[in-house]
Amino acid sequence: MEEVDVIAAPTVPMTAVAAGTEAVTWPDGTVEGVADALVRLSSPASITGVPALSLPVGLDRAGLPIGMQLLGRPFGEQALLRIGRAYEQTQPARKPAPVP
Repeated sequence: MEEVDVIAAPTVPMTAVAAGTEAVTWPDGTVEGVADALVRLSSPASITGVPALSLPVGLDRAGLPIGMQLLGRPFGEQALLRIGRAYEQTQPARKPAPVP
């Protein structure tokens, strides 16, 4: 992090799965528990204590949200929030999803 202020990465490796799904099979045939898959990409920030922020960046073909996480320098919360806000301001306004 000496040369960059923020790293952008996916928040999770997939969009939501059906309720009750316990495992996901990846294209290479690897099987992974859903709970493990959902925390795999965010756990490095949790373990190391670097600040992280997740932002919605779009929808998949099924209309499910896709998230991007921004990882900042240690104690770089102010810059991280400023960059996250700047990203949000570049995006078109989205209508809230209907409540079922």
